[in-house]
Amino acid sequence: MGKILLWVSLFLSTYTFGQKGVITLTDENLGNSFAKDVLLIEDQEHQYELADVQNLPDSSFSSPSNDIPNLDFTTSSWWMKFSVTNNSSFSYFILETARPITNKVEFYEVRGENVENAFVSGDDLPYENRVVPHNLNLFPITIYPTQTKHYYVRMVSDGEVITLPVKIQDKMSYFERDATQQYGHGFYYGMMYLITVIYFFFFLILRDRTFLFYIIYVATQAFLQLGLDGYAYRYLFPSGGYMANHFILLIAGVTVFSLFNYVISFLNLAEKDPRMNKVLRGLQVVVAAVTLMSLIPGKTYEIGFPVINGISLLSMIASVFVIFRLIYRKEKVDISFAIAFIILILGAIVFILGNFNIVGDAVIAQNALKISSALEVTILSLSMSNKYRRLQEEKEEAQKESLKQLQEKNELMDDINIKLEKQVKDRTAEIERQKEELATSNEEILSSIHYAKRIQEAILPSDQHVKNLLPESFVLYTPKDVVSGDFYFVEKTTTSTSETELVIAAAVDCTGHGVPGAFMSIVGNNYLTASLTEAKVNDVAAALNFLNEGVVNSLRQNKGNKEKVRDGMDIALVAYDKKGSQLYFAGAKNPVYIVREVVGEDEDFKPDPENKNPLKAEDSNLFLKEIKGDSHPIGAYIGEELKPFNYHAINVQKGDMIYIFSDGYADQFGGPDGKKYKYKNFKKFLLSIANESADVQKEKLQQEYERWRSDFEQIDDVLVMGFRVV
Repeated sequence: MGKILLWVSLFLSTYTFGQKGVITLTDENLGNSFAKDVLLIEDQEHQYELADVQNLPDSSFSSPSNDIPNLDFTTSSWWMKFSVTNNSSFSYFILETARPITNKVEFYEVRGENVENAFVSGDDLPYENRVVPHNLNLFPITIYPTQTKHYYVRMVSDGEVITLPVKIQDKMSYFERDATQQYGHGFYYGMMYLITVIYFFFFLILRDRTFLFYIIYVATQAFLQLGLDGYAYRYLFPSGGYMANHFILLIAGVTVFSLFNYVISFLNLAEKDPRMNKVLRGLQVVVAAVTLMSLIPGKTYEIGFPVINGISLLSMIASVFVIFRLIYRKEKVDISFAIAFIILILGAIVFILGNFNIVGDAVIAQNALKISSALEVTILSLSMSNKYRRLQEEKEEAQKESLKQLQEKNELMDDINIKLEKQVKDRTAEIERQKEELATSNEEILSSIHYAKRIQEAILPSDQHVKNLLPESFVLYTPKDVVSGDFYFVEKTTTSTSETELVIAAAVDCTGHGVPGAFMSIVGNNYLTASLTEAKVNDVAAALNFLNEGVVNSLRQNKGNKEKVRDGMDIALVAYDKKGSQLYFAGAKNPVYIVREVVGEDEDFKPDPENKNPLKAEDSNLFLKEIKGDSHPIGAYIGEELKPFNYHAINVQKGDMIYIFSDGYADQFGGPDGKKYKYKNFKKFLLSIANESADVQKEKLQQEYERWRSDFEQIDDVLVMGFRVV
């Protein structure tokens, strides 16, 4: 009787839930926002727990009327509930919800009263807590065809606007689309960076403050977009907390403040319109005061969001008013400058009115500022170029006038010659000064590349992380340039099929080196990381296939693309099962070496007739066995279909040394004849040091490399990884 009552209860609860808040997935509607199909309730006092919300009747909830609703400036908690029925042909999905700057997003998958999965996201928490490492708030969903599951999501804001996309898409398609969006973001931020660098050179040459104010404005505008897109939290404040929350308000205020400086300087308001100059300076003081007040936690911070949005709108309207006021008074105003600010004000109005929930389409509202700012700085760059041209013309006119005066004073030729000689000396000194400034600018560029190196190093696993997973190990990593095309990967994972705990290690050699190779290394690292949570990836060969598909799709290396990017990577990937004493290997062009001290008969290390594989040491019982990877690389499109990768399972013993590497060490030129080091010498040297500790092996490998290279130039990035079976 108790079982019957339980089944009736479950049936009634399912029926009640299904009347509202139901999302039905099909192959055609994947990727859409299903916000109209969810149920929402506001918790102003933050008093509801999940169990409380589960017990509320559907009549307590409301359904949004927009595909991406705007919940306005809020400090409330918002609960969303919905069920998903999968009528599509996919099983693994990504849910995207809440804009990147939402403080906290909690995701619950429930069955009855039990929570089967729970994840958290939001910029109030450390970035490492995210189940999907991404600047957006993403959650993995697994629903098999015809299956129905139930979900609750709680969103918390500290005063900022919450917008509510409820986008569900199959995992592979989502990350393919996301790669395209990342390229779009890269184009925008690259353009802003390029404009900043170019006009910084103009400032160094001309020493005109307008150029300085312009590049500060462009840089702060770019940082504001970094914050809105979630990249500032991801890369600058990954620990979350105070700065991650306050960065948007701070940089928004600084952007408006720097905009005033630029407008006042470009229009020369101090001379052309002193009254409006005072008005803008007054507004600038107000912006600074509100920005500083917003840094104080509590009510001043909460109201800072609508106040700064309102003042920003007022400030830009005032800037446009000043432009038209000068035009009305017949003052000369650059037309490009005027058009740029009209475009900016239109985009800003749409963006800010969207924040105030006056513009209903959240997608248009959120992208309006980015699009208008990109157009604005592009047109303003033309305006600044015109300013540069005018300055040059003024200099030329001044030179012509000087020549005319010199011609009228023929009787003073001696004095003129003296003056000319002095001018030549001054010009020479000026050229030398400019050369020094250019040298300084070059140092700035190199500094930026070194910053890129720090970003790349942050992606690589730390020495402590590697030692925690592989205690007796080393990594010899010597980039050719400041940034590297080689990278290594060490992580722990558990297979979804057999629940086997594995340590994953990879040595990856991307096409090229320097900046191009570094870009490829980021792509490769992202897909290797994604493979750890991909349900279909349960062996090293499947991981390489997943990486191969991801690189091909990201670089558009498909047969329909006429302009194929022929970049790729070579990789040796191993998975070490400590409990099972198994090593699994798959390679794209690169092999793995296993060194073992053989005592008695060992079928796995039985020498071949030529004693080459395994290769025996001359003075010990150490043998080196090479297991080759597949002959095709990652990423290059071959024929009509991608070739799959194979994997090898090897029994390992305590004391075995495992080596994976790139080709940089063996290909290095050096020695007395300036030839390559070659793999033959590399193998012999590994045999000679294999019984040493990992740290000693690394030191000896470095010394041997430097001895061989001597005065020759390093030709490629060098990466050698080794660990001992313990």
